[in-house]
Amino acid sequence: MSSDAQSTPRFKIPNVPLPALIAVGVVAFVFAVYGINRMAAGDQVMGSVQLDGVELGGLSPDEAALAIGDHEALLADEPASFLIRDSIVNVQPIATGFSLDTQVILDRALAVGREGGFFGDFWWWLTHLFQTTNLDVAASTDPEALELILAQWDEEAVGNPPFSGAVVVSGTVPEPQYPEAGEMLDRGVVPGLVLASFSSIDRVIVTLPIVTAEPELTAAQVDSAVSTARLILAGPVTLSNPEREKEVTFNKEELASALRSELGAEGIVFRMETEVVSGLLQPLKAELEDPPVNAELQIDGNAVTVIPGLRGTLVDDRIVADSLLTAAASASRRGVLPIEEAVDPDITTAELEALGITHKVSQFTTHHDCCQNRVTNIHLFADSIDGTIVMPGQTFSLNLAVGERTAEAGYLEDGTIVAGEIVPTVGGGVSQFATTFYNAVFWGGYEDVTHKPHSFYISRYPLGIEATINWPVPDLHFRNNSDKAILIKTSYTNSSITVMFFSDNDGRIIAGQQAGGRLRMETVAEGGPNARVVSATVSDRYGFREPPEPLYRPDPTIPPEVQDEIQGPSQGFSVAVTRTITHLGQTTTNEWTVIYSPRRQIFLVNPCTLQANCPTTTTTTVPEETTTTTVP
Repeated sequence: MSSDAQSTPRFKIPNVPLPALIAVGVVAFVFAVYGINRMAAGDQVMGSVQLDGVELGGLSPDEAALAIGDHEALLADEPASFLIRDSIVNVQPIATGFSLDTQVILDRALAVGREGGFFGDFWWWLTHLFQTTNLDVAASTDPEALELILAQWDEEAVGNPPFSGAVVVSGTVPEPQYPEAGEMLDRGVVPGLVLASFSSIDRVIVTLPIVTAEPELTAAQVDSAVSTARLILAGPVTLSNPEREKEVTFNKEELASALRSELGAEGIVFRMETEVVSGLLQPLKAELEDPPVNAELQIDGNAVTVIPGLRGTLVDDRIVADSLLTAAASASRRGVLPIEEAVDPDITTAELEALGITHKVSQFTTHHDCCQNRVTNIHLFADSIDGTIVMPGQTFSLNLAVGERTAEAGYLEDGTIVAGEIVPTVGGGVSQFATTFYNAVFWGGYEDVTHKPHSFYISRYPLGIEATINWPVPDLHFRNNSDKAILIKTSYTNSSITVMFFSDNDGRIIAGQQAGGRLRMETVAEGGPNARVVSATVSDRYGFREPPEPLYRPDPTIPPEVQDEIQGPSQGFSVAVTRTITHLGQTTTNEWTVIYSPRRQIFLVNPCTLQANCPTTTTTTVPEETTTTTVP
């Protein structure tokens, strides 16, 4: 018997053990926490990520970049010490062009915990809940600046350079000085050791290895050079000019006084010293020469005109010296006395006219207190630059143009920012010129190749539009990206410095100054349609950072109850600078961020204050008398 009735299926609920349910719940909870954490992190640095002890975790990219910039300033200013034999040498990393690669470090920080896909990132997060990721420091130095310092250490601390060999003349007799090996810092290892020391705030004294340095010449090469010198000094040499019926003879003693040897690509080479030859020819020059006159650029207010030059007749000392050396090496020991007619001046009218310098383009002035050492330094610096011409396409270096500031050159000690503190150094204060110069570049519309603002803000300089300089770095470079040359002129008073750029900007002239803490710019002449028009903005201050705790420095001359403030505190902050240049219908905009570090407050105090053992004085008043008791 069949039935149409259908049976109802029955489902059996599995009996899941409680521990498994708990485990599933825990996993779900962990994934939920991970998801919330990821959402909250957004584009911030994940987890605890540190750079040389600086915490970057939880910071946005802009905040992390600021933290890296502050750490770079700290590393760059703090001196590092090295042991070379028995000598300790010190150097500020900033003097070698030391810098952190902020973008590389930032990319590494942001990549932490974000490179393994969902499950990889989750596993990283789970295993690093209570761990810190320490980033490698990406840093570099300027090879040329570092080599200058290493060469100085070779000389002063190693003290045993190789001797390449030479030829010396005793009277009129050439004698050999044979080469000897020496020592130098190991260039294959030392730059890495120096950079590694610069890259850590926890610095120790690092020993720098020394290697043997072989001389460049052999004894055989020196002997060959001695034979050549003997030929040159074998007898007198006569130079003559038949057209002028003039003849001059140089005896062996005169030849020996002018003969010089130097190391060349093929060994020791010889030359006749031009200045000595010039002195030997001096009695003859009065009869033969009518010196040419250089053309000149004459400045009249804002305009520039060319004063024509004149041709002349010259005895070219350099050519005579070459002719003398050639004749001395010949069998006849005779040669030509070259006299040049219709000689163009060193600076011709055509050359100056081709420069295209017609008017003042930009001018900037900054002010300072008078009668300080820094004023002398600024004036010396300005004198070194005055009259310089920068050709179209040329990149100009302020440091290379002026050279090292030394006491021998007349520079005095004044304030320089070193490791976040203003300390006296020879040549201090010339950053005022650098800032003034930079503003002439900036407002003239020329290409800013590289400049470095001050570590912390100084109100006598335009906010964000300023530059510092030291030797050999930081430097200031700009490129003349126009098709006309630039004439740089400087002027100064006891309380101001002015830099002027003369060129051709289709008649447009702009002048400005920083005075009373304010930037004032004036368009003196609008110029024609082909002029470069420069405008700029500086943002409000942002990213404020408080200075570190005050520093108390012992000074036994300070009374125990006195704190002598030698440096006041200031906040660190950032500003965004935008420069816009409009030229021939095209607009170019450049933007950059200037980061000012906070300035630490520094006091001079009696050492007993730091040791908390200063004697204290209490006064007790009793009827009719006062007793002063000193409590240790």
